[in-house]
Amino acid sequence: MKADNLSRRRVMKSVGTIAGVGVVNSHGENRRTEASERTEQSVISPPEPESQTAWPQVGGDAANTGTRRGARGPKTSITFRWQVEGKSPLSGVVVKDATVYTNDEHRVYALSAADGSTRWSIGTDRSHRVSAPAVGDALVYVGTGSYKSKRERDDPGAYVSHVRAVDRATGEDVWRFEPNRLVDRFHTPTISDGIIYTVGRSVGAGTVGRLYALNGESGELLWTHPTGRSGINGYDAPPVAVTDGTVYLTADKLTAIDGATGGVNWSVDPAGTYKATGINAPAVADGRLYVGRGTETATMFEARSVTDGTLLWEHTVTPPRTARSTRTSRRRKEDGPLPGRWTTPAVSDDSVYVGFNERSPRTNRASVVTALRSDDGTVRWQTSFTDDRHVVYTPATTEKTLYTGGTALALDDGTVRWRLAVPPTRRIDAFAPPAISDDTVYVGGDSLRAITGPL
Repeated sequence: MKADNLSRRRVMKSVGTIAGVGVVNSHGENRRTEASERTEQSVISPPEPESQTAWPQVGGDAANTGTRRGARGPKTSITFRWQVEGKSPLSGVVVKDATVYTNDEHRVYALSAADGSTRWSIGTDRSHRVSAPAVGDALVYVGTGSYKSKRERDDPGAYVSHVRAVDRATGEDVWRFEPNRLVDRFHTPTISDGIIYTVGRSVGAGTVGRLYALNGESGELLWTHPTGRSGINGYDAPPVAVTDGTVYLTADKLTAIDGATGGVNWSVDPAGTYKATGINAPAVADGRLYVGRGTETATMFEARSVTDGTLLWEHTVTPPRTARSTRTSRRRKEDGPLPGRWTTPAVSDDSVYVGFNERSPRTNRASVVTALRSDDGTVRWQTSFTDDRHVVYTPATTEKTLYTGGTALALDDGTVRWRLAVPPTRRIDAFAPPAISDDTVYVGGDSLRAITGPL
């Protein structure tokens, strides 16, 4: 397929500029990292086994663990091996077999991991949107949908939404699934055991959706399950988590679904909903499910048993008082949990790592990354960012480093190792959740950067 090339800058650019932030470790010590700038030759290591080099779907795997055990990544003195820019922010980033796949609002791109050159791209005109891709053995899967004017929204025939499977090597269509009900758009897919799981936002009164399970080889519909309104609620629906044949869906309820039949194993209906925005998907590891939930005034992060949904522990975040404006302090209790949005967590060994962005106000809002013991929720460390331009994103971890958007933290104590400057015209979409492959961290956002450096 003819490629629609991204704007490419093949660079060896030193970007070791770190912005100072407050850091609180497990002992309560306060530290600041001073700004620095260094240049080092990037190092490209030989390919590692597939388990360490592939990041084939959002969250790193079907369970959304966000972790590559044994993998390494740049810790200091980072460089851009290459950088590409799209016509809109490049959000989803996945990697497999020396190819990086990403998307902007309207197209999906396959890029060379070596130099960022475009191998192929797919998409339609600006009236259509695409989801982040997921990469299988032979096919790439993506959800599509359409922007609609009010007049078009009143015309059922105007809706054309698909789940699309294309050849990994060429980008050519292999199959398309079109539902027999009206769907505004399909969201980021998850691949597990040859089945594709994706949420489609329905058309009609209210904003509701359904989870679709499709045969990955043929596109045949296997089953559907309703999400309820909070599974969409105007945002991109998050990908589900899948492990050991069970699908975990966050919506009005937290539901465990049999991946083969669509039958419900168990569900949890808490006070408040599981705030299923585009960055808050569940993660599953070692018999526990981790996810954020809440209301408009407070949010919690919790761990539940995958066997029956029993609550194991929960955590609320109260960032430092310096993270709040005077106006905020007057209108809510100073010591209460803050309203905001959790990221999808990353789970590694005996710890779970999660980001939190305060919902409001626009100035002096807090962003926090927290490391918790996975067995009881005890805080290991917490790193807080108090400037209103900093947003934390779904983390990805290696043996020694955690990456969240344009920031890298030490995995053992949360010390800031490096931080990319936020472009003056961007904030929310300046960066995107990272992907890790072959000792390189790929960070999307206003551009897609292949970041290397000393390991």
